[in-house]
Amino acid sequence: MANVKFEYLFLDIEWNQAPKTTDIEEREPVQIGIVAVDAKLNIKRTFSKSIRLSNREYFNPNTFTVSHYPLEAIMKSKSEETVLKNMNISFQNYKYIVVWTNETYELLKRRTDKYGISMPRHRVIILQQLLMQIAGDGKKVIGFEKSLKQAGIKYQKNYLHYSKHDVNYLYLLFCKCYGEYRKLTEQETCYLNPRTHKVHNGNCRYVDSALIKSSKDVIFQGNKVCKVCGCENDWNRFHWKTNIKIKRKYNIKDIRDLPLTIENMNRICDMFNLEYSVTNDAVFIKTPFGRWIVYLKGDEVKELLFRFGGKAFFAVVGVFIKSALTVIISKNLFQIIFTM
Repeated sequence: MANVKFEYLFLDIEWNQAPKTTDIEEREPVQIGIVAVDAKLNIKRTFSKSIRLSNREYFNPNTFTVSHYPLEAIMKSKSEETVLKNMNISFQNYKYIVVWTNETYELLKRRTDKYGISMPRHRVIILQQLLMQIAGDGKKVIGFEKSLKQAGIKYQKNYLHYSKHDVNYLYLLFCKCYGEYRKLTEQETCYLNPRTHKVHNGNCRYVDSALIKSSKDVIFQGNKVCKVCGCENDWNRFHWKTNIKIKRKYNIKDIRDLPLTIENMNRICDMFNLEYSVTNDAVFIKTPFGRWIVYLKGDEVKELLFRFGGKAFFAVVGVFIKSALTVIISKNLFQIIFTM
């Protein structure tokens, strides 16, 4: 039973980020969820496990806030090595791994490499990046929950950030988008480079006789759109409104002074189209220039952690971060995000 051939492995990981760190080296999985399907996208096997931290002192309280998993439950789980080896035994043969972000896949690779666990040859599908291409402008980040809403996938909000639920939503989102995109592009073709797994439209300068004429839905099989010809009109068939302004009764001046509830912090971050996650006492933000953790105390910013160029800088408000070229002059969350 272990060596069953699967087509796609859908994977989700919830992780613990050691306090006052942002890089992947200080990141450990605490939950993992997998849905394995055949070529017709029928579910053939599922896998859902919690994972024990290597050291309870690495536990970040924000892990409980985000993933709803308390420290005591985490520490009663099986070790990371045991869970990953069991995962590898259960899934030995597959063509594609589907994840929401590249961070999830990179974490999986790092942790399996740590224990000498080898995976079969496969291609990776970063669904967020794919949807940015076929539903947006290819540049603006599309959030997971927004994608579920746009695709009409029913979900329970309080189930988000549980790996066993998120991976199921990931699977449903992929199936819905794959099916609809196939119908919308059934009369269209592209050109596939079987060596690089890049796809091109007919007018691309990289198209030559060595390429294979294919249907456009090959992008759901681990083939990536060429950056040269991958413009919106060529690949976007969903035209999701990814830059919708959040409906609110506040103007910008009012938002500056809102109490920092989870909902209001989401409002502030959404205004700037950020890639972020929010907890009761911290905001995690990813920008093209680095990663931020904004620590809060009540309705004010208390401290910042910024990682840039492989180095971390920790500062309280009012301190100049030279490498970030940013002066932290305010305790106001809106103002600090505005200056990032």
